[in-house]
Amino acid sequence: MATLNLVLILVLAVVASTWLSRLLPFVAPPLVQIALGAAMGHFGVDAVSIDPQLFFVLFLPPLLFVDGWRFSGHELLSRAGPIGSLAIGLVLITVLCVGPALHVLMPNVPLVATLALVAVLSPTDAVAGTSLLKQAPLSRRAARIVEGEALLNDASALICLHYVLVLGSRPAAPGSGMLADLLWMGAGGLASGLCVGVVILLLKNAILARLGETPAIQILISLLFPYAAYHAAVMVGASGILAPVAAGLVMGRWELGGKALPLTRLRRAAIWDTLEFTLNGIIFLLLGEQLPGIVQKVLSDAPHAGPGTGLWLVLYIFAALVALTLVRLAWITALVTWQEGRRPQIGGRRLRWATILAMTFSGVRGAVTLAAALALPLSLPGGAPFPERDLVIALAAGVILASLILANIVLPLLAAPLAEAAVGEEVRQQNAARLRAAQAAIRAVERLMKEETDAASPSIPWQEASAAVLSTYRRQMERLSAPEPDAGASAVRGRAERRLRIAGLHAQRTEIAQMVAEHLIDNETARRLLLELDGQEAWLVE
Repeated sequence: MATLNLVLILVLAVVASTWLSRLLPFVAPPLVQIALGAAMGHFGVDAVSIDPQLFFVLFLPPLLFVDGWRFSGHELLSRAGPIGSLAIGLVLITVLCVGPALHVLMPNVPLVATLALVAVLSPTDAVAGTSLLKQAPLSRRAARIVEGEALLNDASALICLHYVLVLGSRPAAPGSGMLADLLWMGAGGLASGLCVGVVILLLKNAILARLGETPAIQILISLLFPYAAYHAAVMVGASGILAPVAAGLVMGRWELGGKALPLTRLRRAAIWDTLEFTLNGIIFLLLGEQLPGIVQKVLSDAPHAGPGTGLWLVLYIFAALVALTLVRLAWITALVTWQEGRRPQIGGRRLRWATILAMTFSGVRGAVTLAAALALPLSLPGGAPFPERDLVIALAAGVILASLILANIVLPLLAAPLAEAAVGEEVRQQNAARLRAAQAAIRAVERLMKEETDAASPSIPWQEASAAVLSTYRRQMERLSAPEPDAGASAVRGRAERRLRIAGLHAQRTEIAQMVAEHLIDNETARRLLLELDGQEAWLVE
């Protein structure tokens, strides 16, 4: 019962943190959740005992899977250069530069401990970063690069951590075997995820062809996807981090092919949105709940504990955050400069520096850093105790909190020069896609009308039916093709149109409820009608 009560408390806390973040719109939701978790730990919730390995396996595969699901494999390949530069090159440079620098700053902490600390700090958090970027929206290209980095740098960071621990317990480096293992863990993880995804989808398609599709079963299969990919990769000694990402890419590509019922897609999307929201909230609540105990343990176990120990801990956290930020800023500046040489940036110097700073400060630390820090072993592979493990965990937790606070302050200041360019680019792309889709719909309707008119009975009014359907698409094309004299006026008109449509949908819902009360329709009919209206409103408010 204690475990069940704890789960219920955490879920309720996630709901409460959402309401609090609505009341405090200037504070990022992860910060609200960390603060609420700390308050829970301080005012009565018993300390949560976290099994690092269980925490890692339970939380990370589904979160990485859904990130890969929403990411385009084509975009990943087309931006492989900058994404690989950040996900692999920046991680390696960060470990090699910041690790020794922190060892010089903290000479009593062995080099293996500072290198391990930087290895767990080097991956960025995809969900927290995306949430914070809503306050300063990047261009589509820059946003996809940051998201792709967060998807892939988890594996490179954890591989670096593995070799830091191995080298810390050996008198000599393992030589070329390290590079071979690195390639196998990366390529093997991706291959495992792709293979698992393809095999599951082929089996599922074969079964669906004979038995038909049941939305509930499809949702359950999608929930098992990430764990199957993770365990398949671990069984062959590859990266269990990259495998769910690859499986998510396969799932996203399959779903975009239209190989699922619309009802299945709607329900599956709702389930995964809820799961992602809940897991991320619980992670940050647990971080807040664990943080005071971690800090207190470090302060009490310090060799020369005293009034100044806490101040030194804060200074170490500040130094680590500054070093990580400077290395990231330099790397991204060089990357953007190189990219501009190949593709000139539109928007001027102000937009360029706003983009660089937004990409830098959106690289916050989160779930992977916390999981990797908590999963640090008690002893090195050679058998020696892991040096200063509690201090490394405390510093990692402090940097997570500090990076979130810093991003919450800096990113809103960059919103003005970024928002207009990003929103304009997104609107143009969406309108072009809608126009092309409407043109395809008109061609399909006209082709079907011609075929059925030739073969149908004269009593069937195909001409009238096609005219009614085509008029809807033609009005949509006229609206999308019309010139936009003023972006501001267009946005105001769009909001007005959306409000009118939503008002109409709400009136339809009210009327359906009234018809149920008057026993004119049954509950099943009402549910189907409401589901149709929900789909339309979801598109309007997206």
